Amino acid sequence: MSLRRLLDSTPAQLAGRSSDLLQLVVLAGTALATLYGVGTTWAVALHLSPLALVVLAPLLLTVVVTAYYLRCVYRPPDFVIEELDGSLVVTRVPGDGGPDHHRYAYTRRQRVRATRQIRLVGVRSHWSGQNRVVEEASSLFPEHRLLDGAVAEEDGRVYRWLYLLGPLARGRRVNVGIKQVFEDVYAPMKPYYRESCEERQVRKLSVRVQFDHVDAPAEAWHVVWRRTRSGSSRQEVARTRCRPSVDPAGEKVVYELTLRRPDPECAYGIWWRWPEEPPRRHADAAARRAGEEGVIRTPPRERR
Repeated sequence: MSLRRLLDSTPAQLAGRSSDLLQLVVLAGTALATLYGVGTTWAVALHLSPLALVVLAPLLLTVVVTAYYLRCVYRPPDFVIEELDGSLVVTRVPGDGGPDHHRYAYTRRQRVRATRQIRLVGVRSHWSGQNRVVEEASSLFPEHRLLDGAVAEEDGRVYRWLYLLGPLARGRRVNVGIKQVFEDVYAPMKPYYRESCEERQVRKLSVRVQFDHVDAPAEAWHVVWRRTRSGSSRQEVARTRCRPSVDPAGEKVVYELTLRRPDPECAYGIWWRWPEEPPRRHADAAARRAGEEGVIRTPPRERR
């Protein structure tokens, strides 16, 4: 067993948590003993009764522990997402001598409120398909600049930051967003689209997927994903069949999901199933493959 696997094992993690708990107990005991000594000194100096010392000691301990937590442990986020609106427009692209693929036009708009002075608003995205070229993302609002990490990290996500071109004071609000166009030419995308709160409190979350009517999915579901533990990948925890809405012209099919105050630990989105490929498309694909192999196939004679 390697050292890394040994450190990631359950007994090692329990030992680490036990060590943290022991340190917390020792810290609380030290603080309590210190407060008791200080309280005893004050009680003697101020001629207080032992009963007053018993009442004041827990109160002082609570104040010290709370101040320590706020000063050394609690790390509030730089901003709060009040509204998050994600949209994905999916269109089929005919293959140039090969199979068809899809183009995905992605936009993410969010209204944020700064909890401290900020200049950057972080966003992240993940594509399950692959393309031969690196697609560029841009800011949805021209008054901002997008700083692009451009490389996926170990979790598969690409991290980006929107530079506001100046400081945003605490309590101020601003609308930010990104847009990107992606094609799954090399490897197809998995048939889902989701948005997460990124471990932040969000008042309103909207997810929207649009298809051409001629290329609409056979069926779709509202899906919820959740992490089982910190740092792990998300797992599906709920699925509900959803019905699409069709525009008056009958050219677009839209699946939409809107939530108020979603769980910050969860991701919400749409999962769909593509319809079976029609027989004619199978025949055309077989003919293309036969032509590429240099084989001429004659159609079977019709029975009379």
